[in-house]
Amino acid sequence: MSETDERELLEGPAIEPALSAAAGALLGTLEAWSLRGLHHRPAAGITGIYAVRCEGADGPFDGFLCVSTRNIEGDFRRSVRLEGPGSIPLLVWSHPNDPLLPDLPWACDAPSVGRDLFGVPAAALTTLGYRPMRRAVLRAEAAGELRFLKVVQHGRAALLRHRHELLHNAGIPVPPPVDSPAHDVVVTLPVPGVPLAQRLMVNGASELDPRALVGLLAQLPPTARNLPERPPWSARVQDYARAAAVVLPAENERILVLASRVEEMIRAAPSGPVVPTHGDFYEGNLLVRDGSITGVLDLDSVGPGHLVDDLACFLAHLAVLPCVDARYTEVPAALVRFQQAFEEVTNPFALRARAAGVALTLIAGARRPGQDAVSGTWRADALGRLRVAEDFLKPDGTSPAS
Repeated sequence: MSETDERELLEGPAIEPALSAAAGALLGTLEAWSLRGLHHRPAAGITGIYAVRCEGADGPFDGFLCVSTRNIEGDFRRSVRLEGPGSIPLLVWSHPNDPLLPDLPWACDAPSVGRDLFGVPAAALTTLGYRPMRRAVLRAEAAGELRFLKVVQHGRAALLRHRHELLHNAGIPVPPPVDSPAHDVVVTLPVPGVPLAQRLMVNGASELDPRALVGLLAQLPPTARNLPERPPWSARVQDYARAAAVVLPAENERILVLASRVEEMIRAAPSGPVVPTHGDFYEGNLLVRDGSITGVLDLDSVGPGHLVDDLACFLAHLAVLPCVDARYTEVPAALVRFQQAFEEVTNPFALRARAAGVALTLIAGARRPGQDAVSGTWRADALGRLRVAEDFLKPDGTSPAS
């Protein structure tokens, strides 16, 4: 079955029989449900997160079920395998029993975190982000102390902690890691500052010199080049183009033409030397205060790469912000300011090609559960992101080899 079929199943009423069967096996009799989140990984399955109300032995209660089309082998706790319409194989689990995040149940249990991490009866927990079968981030607070918990796949915590220690010791303002009671959870202290996105909304972050971002990346320790390499977002343009076409089928040809142009331009432009990179460098992973960068978050992809890819990632995310929220009125001017600064240290042709590629990867994410497809809210967002990608490729006389 195609990704379009999978997405339509998870978004529509046809998923109810699977939810009912899974609830009966894992929780109780299904009484009501609603889609709360959809995570589409091109060529790697789609997962829906559903809030459910069930009738159990002790009465009604609320919970969550996750349904994934990802093809993954193995037997997992609190999960069932089902077959959806069109013989679509489904893996369903009750949150927080994620099949690839074995320590997520501990991180989501207030008494366990309170006892093991703070030495108190319970901690106040807030889920900040959850990517099914990939990672989760939670905020834990108790006894006047604050910690952040990053739950990762089995066996990956040690390398992530090493990244934190490596950058922290090099003077990069990353959250310092502390001892973790759970094997697959990295625990960190907070860092000061406010999200850069907040300043971008207020005034385009006019107090932040774009060269500070370049300077920050230049400070990454040389030994980071010895870490495992992860391809940049723009390396999977064709996969993300297909995902974009799933949510904008009427623009299929336009999207595929764009993806081919991006690939051609990336091949034609010099990428520069291999240097230490962040790997997912954008405003959501940066904290600022008084015009200075005070926090660098999400270090999972730190390793060898090209400066142009980090800067292109930042530009693409910056450029789509007005599509996401109309209050980002100052961003277009900020985009010009940041792009001009970044083109001083990279090949402009390469920078724009990669920025276009990253913007293309963001199109599918515009379609979010709970939005009325008829109103066109999400569709306008998705089309805006597509235009952003195309705008990066508008000719300006720059030569690929310059």
